[in-house]
Amino acid sequence: MSKRKRAVAHLKGNIWLWIGGFAAVGVAAIALDFDTVGAFLLMVVGILIIMADAHVDPLALVTEDAFDPEDDTEVETGRAETGREAT
Repeated sequence: MSKRKRAVAHLKGNIWLWIGGFAAVGVAAIALDFDTVGAFLLMVVGILIIMADAHVDPLALVTEDAFDPEDDTEVETGRAETGREAT
């Protein structure tokens, strides 16, 4: 297994620990009077919690190809998703 795949598997398996770590660093930053940095980290925590709770993989945003070459059905058939002929 490549290093990248091991790292992604580690992050996926321990996502709640990473969220807790970001939250702890955010709280520590606010306590040390780094309010902007702390607020940003707590915002990231909130987004990660929402994504993890909705079972959305946050790592898929950066690790998966957005343009899947196997999903070219519209180009092959010449039809849009509505079923009409493409012009």
